Amino acid sequence: MHVFFDHVGRPFLLDSRMKWEVEPNAFLTWLSVVNGRTSSAKTWRSYAYHFADWLSFCEGIGVPWRHVTELNLATYRNLLAMEASPHTGRVLRRGTINYKLGLICQFYRFAHRKGWLTALPFELELSRIPHRGRGDSPGQGGPDSVFVLGNSLRLREAREELQLPPRHEVRRFIRSFRNWRDQLLAEVMWLTGMRCAEVCTLLLDSLPDDPGSIPKESVAIKITGKGQKRRAVLFPVRLLRSIDRYVHMERRRHVRAGAASPVTVFVGRGGKPLQTSAIEGVFSTNHKRTDLKITPHVLRHCYAVERLAYLQDIGAPNPLKVLQMELGHAHMATTERYLHLTERMRSEVIETHNSFVDRLLEG
Repeated sequence: MHVFFDHVGRPFLLDSRMKWEVEPNAFLTWLSVVNGRTSSAKTWRSYAYHFADWLSFCEGIGVPWRHVTELNLATYRNLLAMEASPHTGRVLRRGTINYKLGLICQFYRFAHRKGWLTALPFELELSRIPHRGRGDSPGQGGPDSVFVLGNSLRLREAREELQLPPRHEVRRFIRSFRNWRDQLLAEVMWLTGMRCAEVCTLLLDSLPDDPGSIPKESVAIKITGKGQKRRAVLFPVRLLRSIDRYVHMERRRHVRAGAASPVTVFVGRGGKPLQTSAIEGVFSTNHKRTDLKITPHVLRHCYAVERLAYLQDIGAPNPLKVLQMELGHAHMATTERYLHLTERMRSEVIETHNSFVDRLLEG
C-alpha cells in the first residue's frame, strides 16, 4: 500500500497495483476533511501511514480488509509489539500500538456505518485508549477515543512519569551549544514553552520592530501552533532583544544578497527556513558533547513545570487553564500531568530546606 499527498497535504492511498481503493480513501477524506477535528497536515500524514501499514499487512497475509477477524488483528498487534520500527530501530511503545489499533477501530466503525460491512470483526467498549500524552475524553480527540477495541486486544500500559533535568543541567546544556543560533533556539523553547515546529515557523512579522524600547518584562506574541491554531505566547523582552540581534547580524549573513528573504525568524546556513530535523540534529550533537539527554520537547516540559509552579505561587486564578492556553493543549488532561511534578518539586525543596536547618542546628 502506497501513501501519496495532494497539494494541501491531504493523504490518499494506492494499492500495490497502483489502484485507487475507494473505501480506505473515503475514510481518509472523512478524517482530514469531513470530520474537521484536526487541520494539521502532519496529523493527517500520521493517520495515513498507520492506516497504510494495516492495509499492507492484510495484503501480505492474503486477507482482504473486509474479511479480517479478531485473530488477524491480534496477530498484527503481536507483530508490532515484537518488531523494531524501521524508522527508529526501537520497539514500538505500547501507547503507539494502541493508537494504531484505535485508528483501525475507527475505520471499521466508519465502514460499518456506511454499510460496507455487516458486522465488526472485533468487540467494542465505550472507553478511551490510555495513550500517553493525550487527554481526550469520550467524544473528543483523534481516532483513539470513544468506542475502542476490547480489552482482549489492547495492550495494558503503565503511564510513564516525566523525568526532567534540574535547572542547572538545562543551563549547562544550552550554554554548551557552539553556535549562537542554536543556543538561541534552545532558549526560546525553554523560556516560552514553544514546540520545535512552532519555533521553526515563527514569523519575522510577528515580532516587535524595536524590542529595546519596550519597558515591560514580557510581551505576548501571536504564533501559529499545532493544527494551524493561533495562540499568544509570552516572550521575555530580553529574549526578544537577543532574537533582534540575531536577525540583524547572523541571520543577515546567511540570507544571500538579492535573494528573497524567508518570512521565518530562524534560517539555516543557506538562508532557507529552518527544519525540525536540523534542530533535532544539533540537539543530538550537543547531547553527545554534554552527556545530557535533553530534547526540544524536554525543554517544553521544563517550561511547563516551572511556569505552573510560578502561577500557583503568585496566586493566579486557574493556573492550569492559563498554562493550557499558553502551551496550546487541546485538552486540560494533557496539562494536568504537570501537577504532580510541581508538587514533587516543592516536596524536594522542603526536604532540602529541612536538611539545611538540621545542619544549622547541629552547629
